[in-house]
Order: sequence, then structure tokens, then C-alpha cells
Amino acid sequence: MNWKRKSNWSGLTIAAGALAAAILASSGLFGARLANAAAGKGLDIEIAYEIKPLKVAGATSPIYVQADNGKLIFSDASGAVMSVGLGGGTATTLAKVANPAGVAIAPAGFGSYAGQVFVASGSDEKSPCEVMRIGGAAATSFAKLPDAGTLNGGKATQCRDLEFGRAGSPFAGKLYAVSNGNASIYEIDSSGKAKAFATFDGKPSFEISSLGFTAPDDPKAPNTMLAGMRVRMEIAGRVGRIGVLGPDGKQKTEYLVGFVNPTGWGYAPAGFGGGYAGNLFIVDAGKPAAKNDADRDGNVYRIDDKGVTRPFASGLVDPNCFRIVGNTMVIADPSEQGKPGKGAIVVISSML
Repeated sequence: MNWKRKSNWSGLTIAAGALAAAILASSGLFGARLANAAAGKGLDIEIAYEIKPLKVAGATSPIYVQADNGKLIFSDASGAVMSVGLGGGTATTLAKVANPAGVAIAPAGFGSYAGQVFVASGSDEKSPCEVMRIGGAAATSFAKLPDAGTLNGGKATQCRDLEFGRAGSPFAGKLYAVSNGNASIYEIDSSGKAKAFATFDGKPSFEISSLGFTAPDDPKAPNTMLAGMRVRMEIAGRVGRIGVLGPDGKQKTEYLVGFVNPTGWGYAPAGFGGGYAGNLFIVDAGKPAAKNDADRDGNVYRIDDKGVTRPFASGLVDPNCFRIVGNTMVIADPSEQGKPGKGAIVVISSML
């Protein structure tokens, strides 16, 4: 797909191309008007989605992002957890946190912490993973992750995603953290007690990047945990997959395969443009920016009502998580500006 960059960096719009035509054709929009595009003559219509990086003053490189009461809460490579409005602006520092990774907002029922921000600390290869709780203007230790498995000497390092279990599911009332260093997922209760929930250190072993939970009416794996996984040290391209885990921590099956590195997903809400309500959207990060000159090989895919995977959007560098807020997709991309450590929060907005 070709991209036309606006001179004021206010957004990215899709230009003519066969993939753009295929995306629109799959949605049933615009009918025969795509013939010119397929013939290389360009589109004479306005694409229904706009992709743009938010302008966020004070942030260096957003790593993970969550939405909460009209604001975006995100971890930043500068060593902080910050908040900013959905439209961008000047970020407010909530607390300083060393090497932050995933962030999560506590739901009602998680002890007395409803609405409070939790963050994983220790995203590098040496620092031990620890879950911090932000109260006031400071972050304090909430849970330390114990040794698990055989990789990395069992040490929990390289913190990644942090997610609360879906309400009404077997995972409700618990906080789940990913340590990629020892390929483990941890379960944490409201007292701060952490235990290894699942470890993927067998043959092959896996890199673990992201967590999520399916809806109770998901046709393939209702009320289960999904984990974004990739075979560790594998040089082949599409060995990434989304695994299905039960409440016992055992992998039941694979939800989808054939990704490079799946790092986030979410269901489109009612009213999301193009008749996509209830469709599952998945972001595939592609290869790490540091290993492919920050090539824009990150993509978003849509699983349609028939279970077919369709391309939806592309042009991302290192998309690290995925949220849907109203009619807007929100993605943290730590390398969006073309270099690791120079990122942005990217939004994909429905224009229908």
C-alpha cells in the first residue's frame, strides 16, 4: 500500500493501490468505482478511515496504552506513566517508573483499587519484572514476579503486557503480567501475591508479547485468554500465532496462526464504520524496527463475520498494543517516527 504523507504531519491517507482496492471491495463499499484503482488509475473516492499519530507534547515514545474516562494512560520510554486526552495535547506525568511496560486500570472488585493505574516495570533484559501501583504522584511496589521455568535462569525480565481479566469470565478479579525473559504469564491477586500461570519454555519455546480475553459470545473460543506468541529465535517470517489458554493456564488450541508477531486485538463496538460491529481486529507488529530499518510492515487485520482474515490497515512500524475507543482504534507504536525510541500513539478513525 502506498501512503501519502501530509505536509503538516496531521495524518496519513490511503492513496491508490491494489491493496486499498481490495480492502474496500471486501467491505462492499463503493462497488464498481474501484475498477479505476485496480487498473492503476487511482481512486476517485474518499477512503473511509484516517490514520494519524497523535501530537503529544512531553512524551518521548509511548510503549503501551490504555483508555480510561476520556483519557489515554500510557507508559513512556522516558521512564514515566503519563495521561493525555483522546485528541492528544500536553501529557501529564502520573508517576516516574523505571523501564515501564504494560499498563492496566483496575476494575471494580479488585480489592480497594478500582480505577487505579498499575504498570509493569522492568522492560529491559536485566531488570527484574515488578508490578507497580500508582497512587498520588508516586509508584509503589505491588507485586514481584517469582522465578518460573528454565529460560533466563527462570528470572522474570523483559516485562511486556499487563491486563486485568475480563469481567464475568473465569479470569475476573485477577491481574495478568507477561515476562518475555522466561516466557511466562503471571497471575496476581488483589493482595499482590503473584504466581506463574503459564510458561512456554518447552521445545520450541516462545516469545510472549501480549494478552487479551475473548468475549462470552466469541464463536471460536468464548471466555478464554488469548496470548500473542512467536517461536523464539526463529528466522522464518510468519511463525507468530495467538494461543488460547484456559483458566488452568494450559494452552487449549491456537486461535489464529500465520502472523509475524501479533501484539494486540479487540472487538469493534456497535456503530463502528463499515458494518464491522463485533468483528475482531488484530494488529501484527511485523519485524522489530531495530532489525529491519524501521520498515512500516505493521498491519491491522479484520476477522469478518465468516471468520475470514482480511487486511484493514498498514503502515505501522512497531505497534505494541491495540485498543478501541468508540469509533477510534488506539495503538502505541514505540518506533512510529522511524527509529526505536521515537514513537507515538497512533489512532485509526472511522470516517463513516
